[in-house]
Amino acid sequence: MFFSVTPRAAIITLCCVGLSMGVAAQPPSSISFSASPLYQFDSDLERGGQSGYSALLMALGASWTLGSGARIGLQLRLDEQDWRFRDPVAFLGVAPWNRITQVGVSLPYAVTSADGWRLNLTPTIEYAGESGARFSDALEYGATVSAAKRLRPDLTLGLGVGVFSKIEETSAFPFVVVDWNITERVRLTNPFPAGPAGPAGLQLSYAFDAGWSAGVGAAYRSNRFRLDKNGPVANGIGEHRFIPVYIQLARDLSERLRLDLYAGVSTATRLRVEDHRGRKLIEEDQDPAPMLGITLSGRF
Repeated sequence: MFFSVTPRAAIITLCCVGLSMGVAAQPPSSISFSASPLYQFDSDLERGGQSGYSALLMALGASWTLGSGARIGLQLRLDEQDWRFRDPVAFLGVAPWNRITQVGVSLPYAVTSADGWRLNLTPTIEYAGESGARFSDALEYGATVSAAKRLRPDLTLGLGVGVFSKIEETSAFPFVVVDWNITERVRLTNPFPAGPAGPAGLQLSYAFDAGWSAGVGAAYRSNRFRLDKNGPVANGIGEHRFIPVYIQLARDLSERLRLDLYAGVSTATRLRVEDHRGRKLIEEDQDPAPMLGITLSGRF
């Protein structure tokens, strides 16, 4: 079951919590959390067979006000994925990977100037590996930096770039920062934080009465992870690239709690296996697959 957490992930998370206790002597000015079960249905692989997965995505964050318009934070993330493969012909009938764990620690720093500029720097270190992967071979690190300007009360625009040393690969990408209240009810925003998996994406939402809202969005995602040292491709590398396109229905449960329901399709999906040095062995496209998800989030 994907709701269980591996011992290694638990140890890493406890270390991260210990780190958070030393970030600041004063209590944080805000704490946030989110938990998101996700299910992707099976769909056909290009050369035969099927694959799909279930996941649990969790995040915990805290931030501190430093004064003079500056804030610093600590964000912890734990993602668990359980993959299913049925007779994958391209992978010689053997599942290329099974359970994937990703644990990340980020330290976002932001400063806002009197004339409306907001500068952000977010360094991140992350473990990404299959059960049985060597810890030291499954580390990724890098940072995103962005600058955004509040052009008017209802519009903030900016640009950013992310650079990450991933497993046997360096990744760099630009991204757009946008927060635009087009009308009193229609809003265009970034649904995800930019990070090792890619840019922040875009979401257009409409606010109804009584705390309800609905939206549509998309983003590019690319996850690399070290494979089991005793698996079919010992100490190799797996990669999952896709573009989720989704609709969303959200409800504010209170001033501090929110529930989001998602239904969408994973498109442009590509699964790839490389050897331990990052040389391509197998690459397989996957048909679009339906996805369902739910997120409970809060801020205190």
